[in-house]
Amino acid sequence: MIYAYFILIFLLGIYNNKNISNNDYLYLSRKLTLPSFVATIVTTWYGGILEIGRFSYLNGIVTWVIFGLFYYISAIIFAIFIAPKLSTNNIQSIPKYFGIKYGNTSRRITSIVLIFLSSPAPYLMILSTLLIHILDISTNQALIFGILFSITYIYSGGLKSIIKTDIIQFIFMYSGFFVILIYLIINFGGFEFLITNLPDEHLNLSGKFPLGYILSWSLISMITFIDPSIFHRTYSSKDIKTIQNGFFISIIFWFIFDILTISLGLYAAAIIPIDTLNNLNPYIYLAENYLPVIIKNIFYIGLLSVVMSTIDSYFFISSILITNDLIDTKNRFSNKVALLIIGLLSYIISMNF
Repeated sequence: MIYAYFILIFLLGIYNNKNISNNDYLYLSRKLTLPSFVATIVTTWYGGILEIGRFSYLNGIVTWVIFGLFYYISAIIFAIFIAPKLSTNNIQSIPKYFGIKYGNTSRRITSIVLIFLSSPAPYLMILSTLLIHILDISTNQALIFGILFSITYIYSGGLKSIIKTDIIQFIFMYSGFFVILIYLIINFGGFEFLITNLPDEHLNLSGKFPLGYILSWSLISMITFIDPSIFHRTYSSKDIKTIQNGFFISIIFWFIFDILTISLGLYAAAIIPIDTLNNLNPYIYLAENYLPVIIKNIFYIGLLSVVMSTIDSYFFISSILITNDLIDTKNRFSNKVALLIIGLLSYIISMNF
C-alpha cells in the first residue's frame, strides 16, 4: 500500500506536463480554480503534523486554540483585507512589492528572509522520521529519497504537478485520520473513555498554560500574513471571489482536520503512558503498537500526504524566491536549477542542525 501510494503520487506529478509556458509553470497562468485552491491551501497548511500529535498528546484540546483558532482568524483577516489588494494589484510576492516601493536591495533582503522562512528542511525531517519507521531506512536515505522524489515531479511540471498531487493527498489525509479515529472509537470507546482516562487539563480549553502564553500564539499565527505559499496561491488564482471563497471553505476543512488530529492525540494520551513512548512520536507509537496492518498503512499514507504536500510546495516557493525575487530572472531553466540548490541546502540543514 505504501509503495503504491508513492507510485501514484509520482505518476500524477509527471503526467501531461509537456509544452507548458513559463507563466503556466510558475502560476498556472493565474487560472487556479476554487476546488484546486482549497485542496492546495488545506494540504500545504499542515506540514508539521507530528508536532500536532505531540502537542495534543501532552496538552489536550488547548492545541486547537493555539494551532487552530488563531490561525482561522488570521486567515479570515487575510482573505477579507489583504488578498483582494494582492489580486487587484497583481502582487506576486512580498519581495516584488518591496522592490517596487523601496528598491532592489530591499527586495533581495526580503527574499533571503523568506527563503529561510519557507525552507522545506523542517518538513523533510518530519518525513524522514516517518520513512525511517515505515521503510526501515536510515536518516540519510530518507532525506535523499524525500528530496529527489519531490524535486523530480516539480522539476517536470511546476505548480501544475503540485496541484494534481495535492488533490489526491487531500483525499488521503482526511481518509487516513478518519479511518483510525473510527477504529479507536470502536475498540476503546467514545467520549466517556477519554473523560475517564485523560487528565482534567487535557479537556480544558486553556490546558495548563497561563492566558498570556496562549494569547502570544495569536501573534505567532499572523505569520499567515507573510506566508510565501499563501501569497503564491493568491496570485495564481483566477479572481478575488475564488480566493475569498477558497479561504472560507478551507477554514471549514481545517476545523474538521483539527478535530481529527487532536482527537487522535487525545486517544494517544488516554491509551499510552508517557514513560513508554521511548522518544517516539505519539502518532507513530499508536500506529506501531495498537493498529492492525491495513489500518496502520492507511494512517501512514495519511501522514505522508500531509507532510509531502507541504514539502513540494515549499521547494517550489523557495526556488521561485531565488529566481524571481532574489536574482530577478523569469527563466524556467533558472527555476529548475534553483530547485536543485534548495534541495542541496535542505539536505545540509537537515543533516547538521
